[in-house]
Amino acid sequence: EGLFRDQAEINNSPTQGGDIMPGDIRYRDINEDGVIDVNDATYIGFPTTPRVIYGFSGFFNFKNIEFSFAFQGSGKRAFFMNPQNISPFVDNRAMLKAIYDDHWSADNMKEHPFWPRLSTQSITAHNPQEAWTGSEERRSTYFMRECSFLRCTSIELAYNLPREFLQRLRMQTVKFYARVNNPFLITNFKVWDVELGDNGFNYPIQRTWSIGLNLSF
Repeated sequence: EGLFRDQAEINNSPTQGGDIMPGDIRYRDINEDGVIDVNDATYIGFPTTPRVIYGFSGFFNFKNIEFSFAFQGSGKRAFFMNPQNISPFVDNRAMLKAIYDDHWSADNMKEHPFWPRLSTQSITAHNPQEAWTGSEERRSTYFMRECSFLRCTSIELAYNLPREFLQRLRMQTVKFYARVNNPFLITNFKVWDVELGDNGFNYPIQRTWSIGLNLSF
């Protein structure tokens, strides 16, 4: 349902517990009983395990030049950004730039900013993300992200010395190559590496470059 815009909207909405203030998440009363509780839980979005996993690669050569590439991806998958893992100010952690640039405030009252209102408390203290048991955050569409992606895992360009040169050198193969791993990623999720799932604190997949020479005598 987005975020509460003002106190009047809070007063006229179903009870959902916690110290609710403007800028907090507004949950939908699925069963329309006037209370946000476990009875309002329902299935939403795609599963966290992708329904589609795919990959493809190619190899081409022309005279002495070789070119190869590889891609992998997944589709029809979603995950919940864990607000406990990126909550600003908590345990003296620094604020993510995505939160600083786009959080709810009196100057930014758009319907769905990246982050609700800011607080120096844990998100469970001011924004009742915790489950009805009080141990985890409530999972909702607010922090759910569709995470389909297509990643280029490698690109390689190589050059083989012509046979007449190899005969003079008394060698079978001399191959120069340049390779880049993880050159680019196509996805709608831009906050961190989408393959990290719900925890942006994990170490992302790195981009690496290499050049080499293969010799055979």
